Amino acid sequence: MNIEQEQFLNDTLVMAGFNPEEDDFDMLKEDMRPILEEYIELNLYKFLNEEQRAEYDKLRKEDWDLDFFKDKIANFDNILARLYMDWQKEYLANFQEDSE
Repeated sequence: MNIEQEQFLNDTLVMAGFNPEEDDFDMLKEDMRPILEEYIELNLYKFLNEEQRAEYDKLRKEDWDLDFFKDKIANFDNILARLYMDWQKEYLANFQEDSE
């Protein structure tokens, strides 16, 4: 389990107006996690060159791993942080639209 990702998902749910005392955060996070991970993976993939993409496609496994991207992408931590924030903004915006 990625502790930082768990905290990020908790924070996002609170920002969306969910209450940890009343709402099932575990179930909500289980719904959110694959969407977040796919978003992160697809956007990190865009930073790879053609050769790196071919290499990644060969190793593609069920459980994606950030280490491959970390080794290949310069400024990885900043890019990853930005992707998390972009996803959160998009999630909250979509959540607001759905609740109106």
